[in-house]
Amino acid sequence: MNYKQMRDYSHEEFVELVEKMNEEELKSFSSKYGGYPVLFRMSLDERISHIPFIQTGSAIIIKNYNNEILLQERKDRNKWCLPGGCQELGEDLRETAVREAYEETGIKIDPNDLILIDTLSGETRKNSYPNGDIVYNNTSLYLANVNIKDYSILKGDSETKSLKFFKLNELLNNLMDEDLIESYIKYNSIK
Repeated sequence: MNYKQMRDYSHEEFVELVEKMNEEELKSFSSKYGGYPVLFRMSLDERISHIPFIQTGSAIIIKNYNNEILLQERKDRNKWCLPGGCQELGEDLRETAVREAYEETGIKIDPNDLILIDTLSGETRKNSYPNGDIVYNNTSLYLANVNIKDYSILKGDSETKSLKFFKLNELLNNLMDEDLIESYIKYNSIK
């Protein structure tokens, strides 16, 4: 069946649609048409949709052979961030990191090659979306070393304005994920 993106339904249409779905159908629907956090938000009574919520996800440091890290400039905020996103229903957080890396950069990474750097949560992971949603992210931060010499393979998704590798001492001021990058810098200095 063909569906619209979740946010394209009215609240009433959405509730009518999803109340007939079983768990597997909900997993498939959420992964293809907006993600689990949107599914959750759209399911709330509109009168209480302003409640902040916790969402779980992964971010990934993609490091090249020059010790540069890949950042994504987002279209919706004109800020630079690490590739990453929300966990889908039933998904392992390593799978989340790999899926998001591929969707947002075009780079295929083996989940077995990931190194867990840290898990970050709390106030530094608070995020407000352009549509008004407020979330507190629990983010697992992974590292993937890649040997990319042909940068033409880099391709972003609909959220991506541009992709670029940066040296840590040349990072821009308009970053979204400063806490994640600080965690990576600390990990790098201990290593």
